[in-house]
Amino acid sequence: MSTRFTFQALPDFLQQALKEMNITEPTDIQEKMIPEALEGQSLIARSQTGTGKTMAYLLPILSKLDPSKKAIQGIILAPTQELAMQIVGVAKELIGNEPFDIGAFIGGANVNRQIEKLKKQKPHLVVGTPGRLLELMQMKKLKVNDVATVTVDEADRMLAEKSSWDAVSEISKRIGRDKQFLFVSATIPENLTEKTALFAPFTVQIEASGELVNNENVAHMYLECEARDKIDTVRKLIHAESIEKGIVFVNQLERLAETTEKLKYRGIKAAALSSDHTKQDREKVLKAFRQGDLHILVATDIAARGLDVEDVTHIIQLDAPAEADSYLHRAGRTGRVGKAGQVITLLEKHQGYKIEQLKRDLELTLEKVFLRKGRLEKERKV
Repeated sequence: MSTRFTFQALPDFLQQALKEMNITEPTDIQEKMIPEALEGQSLIARSQTGTGKTMAYLLPILSKLDPSKKAIQGIILAPTQELAMQIVGVAKELIGNEPFDIGAFIGGANVNRQIEKLKKQKPHLVVGTPGRLLELMQMKKLKVNDVATVTVDEADRMLAEKSSWDAVSEISKRIGRDKQFLFVSATIPENLTEKTALFAPFTVQIEASGELVNNENVAHMYLECEARDKIDTVRKLIHAESIEKGIVFVNQLERLAETTEKLKYRGIKAAALSSDHTKQDREKVLKAFRQGDLHILVATDIAARGLDVEDVTHIIQLDAPAEADSYLHRAGRTGRVGKAGQVITLLEKHQGYKIEQLKRDLELTLEKVFLRKGRLEKERKV
């Protein structure tokens, strides 16, 4: 008879860190993934956004680091700079005063400074974006001989972006097929196992229990309007719901500035967030949003991946996402840690098929709503 995994299996310093973070019980994905990862098994793990995937791979990696060995022992690959830095933040909180060094190497930052940093100190764990880590390896500045574990976070997104996946593949091949690989993702694309087998031939697939969208605290709705009225409808929704912390998602980069400026013109505290902005600009916007100086973040999908902001109450989609997993990641920004949230998608009348697509792919029920006299109302039952 198998016994349930508990955090008592982890080193004392991690148990203490979890206690200080008020984390007492493992989530479903942590319970399934951590024991396998501690045993050295390579994994493809699926669990929806907000269920503790970061801890599920960080805890076993940190458990196995040897502080006396001055070499890189683990690598974590993330698709965006923001997610990479958030992973670093969680890792540093977990190690506390332990003598581990964590290095962050992301695109957009000065590569020469990163090289100088590597000369001075050899990190035990490296977190970064695939393009920059590969660049440092090709320059022979990042030595990977002692790497035991490679983690690929947001594996579905990496696979969807050819340049990212090419870099992931090249890094993995340099590290070697006999190492441990952990692929974590909210969705598992059909060809993921086939692609990973080229450099990680022996993986076991695990999934957290429950449906893809399984947060009972989040209400999923859609509202029909004309294309030309969408931005004004967003404005009305913000007022109707008195939104003080919400994210508006746009599909096209060119709609980002237009939406942001029109909202600001109408007195709404809004700012844009996209890959076109510098790292410093993004950090400034996110800080203001977290502190409540901004009420609305207008974002492209870069913000949907790994963006962890507490108390986001509303997600408004100016356009329905093209893919079901994009909806999943956007929706995962609200309703975190048991709090209530709403996801409202704006659709044109001829786009009813998108609702059917989401129902089918995500086993999701979306309720039709209306804006009447400045209030959001559900469809009246006859």
